[in-house]
Amino acid sequence: MYRKTESQIQLFEDFFLPFGGKLNKDNRWVQLAAIIPWWRAEEKYAKAFKKSMRGHTSLSVRMALGALYIKERMQLDDRETVEQIMENPYYQYFLGLPGFQEKPPFHPSLMTHFRKRLGETVVNQINDWILEEETERNKRDDNDPPEPPSDGKGDSTTTKTTEPVKSNRGKLMLDATCAPADLAYPTDLKLLNEAREKLEMIIDVLHQPHVGREKKPRTYRENARKHYLSIAKRRRVGAKQIRKAIGKQLRYVSRNLRIVELLAEQGGLQRLNRWQYRQLLIISELYRQQREMFQNQTHSVEDRIVSLFQPHVRLSLIHI
Repeated sequence: MYRKTESQIQLFEDFFLPFGGKLNKDNRWVQLAAIIPWWRAEEKYAKAFKKSMRGHTSLSVRMALGALYIKERMQLDDRETVEQIMENPYYQYFLGLPGFQEKPPFHPSLMTHFRKRLGETVVNQINDWILEEETERNKRDDNDPPEPPSDGKGDSTTTKTTEPVKSNRGKLMLDATCAPADLAYPTDLKLLNEAREKLEMIIDVLHQPHVGREKKPRTYRENARKHYLSIAKRRRVGAKQIRKAIGKQLRYVSRNLRIVELLAEQGGLQRLNRWQYRQLLIISELYRQQREMFQNQTHSVEDRIVSLFQPHVRLSLIHI
């Protein structure tokens, strides 16, 4: 059962701190809690429950939505998210709790139910709502009538005050060659693993006509994935371990490229669609670049590919 709350607004001055003091109004989580339209998420959240007054009352939408937002923004797992909420009073205020408490507000297993009811793209949805709210607020400010004169006289004739014309000072230079791109943080190991998986898919397509007549060449995909996950799941990995893992993935990719070349000699590449053929060309260039960097023990190469889906994107260092 879910019971809608009449208001999700909470003043940060009312948040109780047992150890004294008060929350800082300039804290980012206090400011976020004030601008997020919780009521819009509540309409979507309430639809996941049956219209019944029986059963245990579910957690508020602010609790569920806020927990998912903290998890995604701070890049935490479910258990660590709950631990951080227990230790941080600003997180607890962001979730709508009336005061600081040392007990967890919910079990980490409930994070799975939050994701099912609110969706995986909750952070993007919140950002869109914040942008829409700011846009509507700016429109309302623009449409507000002008304030009356301070002297109180409603004379129809107004005197125009001439302001001095301001001269230009210097030049404003903008870099239009650099723009943000929506892609994951590029790592050599992750790129090679994605390339290996794409090549395995291409090999399956090219071998389809030979099923039952010829044995499919071995790609060792299970071993390759185990080697990748053994490094990718670690929080701290040394440089030697990363280099060793990259070397293994390079050998797997090289083997798969040779298999694709062998299958192409037997039946050509006509069975590949345009997207698969394009991926094959990108992976071939990616393998050349990664092998060159691995042999030269460097992390830079000309026109380095950082995404298989957006090979035209290039990294740019921004100095702040």
